[in-house]
Amino acid sequence: MSILPNYRFARLRFYAPMGVEAVIQTNDDVTGRWKAETARYYGDREKSLSERFANLQPDNKNIVAFTMRYGPLSGSPLTEQVFRFPIASWIRNQAEHNKFWRDLLHGVPDAYEPLPGSFLEIKNGWIDYRCPDLWTFMSLEMLTQQSKLRICSRPDCKHPYFFAQHGKERYCSVGCSNWSQSELKKRWHEKQRRKKQLMARSKSR
Repeated sequence: MSILPNYRFARLRFYAPMGVEAVIQTNDDVTGRWKAETARYYGDREKSLSERFANLQPDNKNIVAFTMRYGPLSGSPLTEQVFRFPIASWIRNQAEHNKFWRDLLHGVPDAYEPLPGSFLEIKNGWIDYRCPDLWTFMSLEMLTQQSKLRICSRPDCKHPYFFAQHGKERYCSVGCSNWSQSELKKRWHEKQRRKKQLMARSKSR
């Protein structure tokens, strides 16, 4: 007798409301407003939102551009028409997000409580979970693909957070993988050079 639940093959997906305008930087804050009609954001094909967020250089220009494209990290058009957040809080949230990423690599936490404002509905054969905000959406991206979370093994990688395509993947890109191969070749040649030096010294004695 199977102990698997009956809903194990349910078509479940999650999304966040998206659509903002008039996003500007005002002193140390970012302000804007939600569009009258927002779209459902289910994620991008080429790269997850959590990856984009984790690897973004947290300067003012990038934060404003991110908000113009995706919206604020918290808040929803269902509860507010305008939004405002300190740039410093966005940077703190990014640091917390990246810590959560690193924690998940070690298998913790084993529970997650979504924020108020979530909603379930049936749409075109799918069970759609509406996230209350982008923060919850990105957290679910990481939680649902925990086994694929990686941090690039290249020490000076500028975009170290990524989702692996296969289990043994250690580098985020072809460039970083090529760097690894180059480093291995350098070490091999250095090892061979030292061997030759030792052999030359032994022969001269």
